[in-house]
Amino acid sequence: MKKSLLILVVSFILISQIQAIEKENKGHKMSSETNKTADDLLNRADDVFQLREYQEALDLYEKAYKLAHEEFNRSVEVEALSQMARMNLILGNKEQGAVYLEQVKEKISDDDPMGWSRYLSVRGRYEWKGEDLISARKTFDEMYDYCQANALYGRAVDAANMMAIVSVDPKLQIEWSYKGIDAAEASDNEKWLGPLWNNLAATYYDLKQYDSALECYQKSREYHWRFSGEIAKLYADYHIGMTYRYLGKIDEAQKWLRPILAWAERLDNHSAIGQACEDLGECEITLGNKAEGLKLLTRARSEYKKEGYDKSWPEIWDNINKRIKELSG
Repeated sequence: MKKSLLILVVSFILISQIQAIEKENKGHKMSSETNKTADDLLNRADDVFQLREYQEALDLYEKAYKLAHEEFNRSVEVEALSQMARMNLILGNKEQGAVYLEQVKEKISDDDPMGWSRYLSVRGRYEWKGEDLISARKTFDEMYDYCQANALYGRAVDAANMMAIVSVDPKLQIEWSYKGIDAAEASDNEKWLGPLWNNLAATYYDLKQYDSALECYQKSREYHWRFSGEIAKLYADYHIGMTYRYLGKIDEAQKWLRPILAWAERLDNHSAIGQACEDLGECEITLGNKAEGLKLLTRARSEYKKEGYDKSWPEIWDNINKRIKELSG
């Protein structure tokens, strides 16, 4: 399994549960009357975004933007408009989101820490999704320094995490991962540590440094089990089983992967079922049980098809088909 899949799964299925921008002490505060001000609506929208209810979050950001305009609250106006761009990017409406991002430029000022940092966060993601990694790295690097200078430590963690993702050089990926981990630990943002350790593990995994990868996945699991939802916990366990397989510790891998398969089946999570079946199949093949291994790989392909991997992740889809063809020949 390639890092492209690991990072996307972790960063958009798992980390999105906590990746909405942190409420900093010097940032927007809730009033005593719920949903009466633009600040309140922005905070509520952020909470909904953390739950991955993107359309509902978009609706709330739009309301926050309109109310902020009425209140002459330029900072909230910029944050809400930036997040409107981000929600549209996530929902597949990139062109509409880009229009909102252009509108932010007319209102933004680097004298507004909350608005400016939010804008950089979204601009960098548009550059990343546009495959302009040079610009994305420049933006997230700027965001990290700016947030550190303005004591926006939760947002500095976000910037460091994104720098690790958009960096091509594995050394820089590792360096930025540790920067993010250090920033999260220093600012008591422990909820970030599960995804951050996971991303670092994925880098070591791609480098085939499986001992280091396992150590990081174990650290990631510790924090996911403390702070994350069920899907995050499922994948945290899966990554450990997967890495044991690559270390050649087949018995240990199976001890992790079999319960994971049952867990994924209970959740009817086709992606997780497919990944568990693929690894269990390879375990059986390593043990000399070719027929059982092929059966599991065939099931993995079926689950990937249900999840739409034939269109969304052609690399994974092509690899599983190639492997089945090799074993069937």
